[in-house]
Amino acid sequence: MTEQAIYGIPMKDINVSNQNVRHTDTDVDIDDLAASIKVHGQIQPVVLRGEKDDGPPYELIVGQRRYLAHKKLRSATIRATFAGNITDLQAKIRSLAENVHRVPLNLADAADAVTSLYKHYHNDERRVARELGLSLRRVRQYIDVKLRATPKMMGLLRKQKVSLVDVRRALDAAAGDPAKAERFVEEIGKLPTPAKRRLVEYGRAHPSANEEKVLAEANKPRLETTVLVDLPMPTRQALEKAAKDLAMGTEEVAARALTEWLTTMGFLRQSD
Repeated sequence: MTEQAIYGIPMKDINVSNQNVRHTDTDVDIDDLAASIKVHGQIQPVVLRGEKDDGPPYELIVGQRRYLAHKKLRSATIRATFAGNITDLQAKIRSLAENVHRVPLNLADAADAVTSLYKHYHNDERRVARELGLSLRRVRQYIDVKLRATPKMMGLLRKQKVSLVDVRRALDAAAGDPAKAERFVEEIGKLPTPAKRRLVEYGRAHPSANEEKVLAEANKPRLETTVLVDLPMPTRQALEKAAKDLAMGTEEVAARALTEWLTTMGFLRQSD
């Protein structure tokens, strides 16, 4: 039996191995992965321990997230190869090698590629989202950064000197002024999250203010209240997913959600 042979294995016949090294954030971006599999199919098979002729249940040692995405899609089968009868140590090594050598796509490269596809499809962002299995919101984020950011800003993003969230903040605070946006990108990493939020708010409200004035206003001491909340795991995961999809900080998402809830419930008026 060669490992290259690929089989359609019933999902119900597979259990995740306890030798799998990925125990944290296993379901992060599973919706996006499931959407991609739905559009393009499963590109890479999972790896099961043992031989097919051993019979179920089969033990999954590589491809846990692909397996979880198939569960979300309620797939009956999944494409799989077999690693043979290997030891627990060998199974853990296979799982570790799979995870440590996987390098996430650079955000600047992703923005380049998504925008290129967007232009190829005559600015049809919905088609890009369908083709890539991404949310429309995420496609718009990539396009927005690529079309508005200067080459210098994209270079910093490519070198991972600045986050996608902070690039968007700098662009929003600059109100269409590229030179101002570049200055903000250079400084924004030094600011705490509340100051970043004030940078955007003041910059938007005062587009004629120069960089020093906007930064000075963002850095002004304010009375801030820190509230520690013990969130249930599903809520925390939803908050983190929202922050990633919206290209915002988790604090900003939480603040907006709380503000909207208090307003809806009548505890906060728009003028407050």
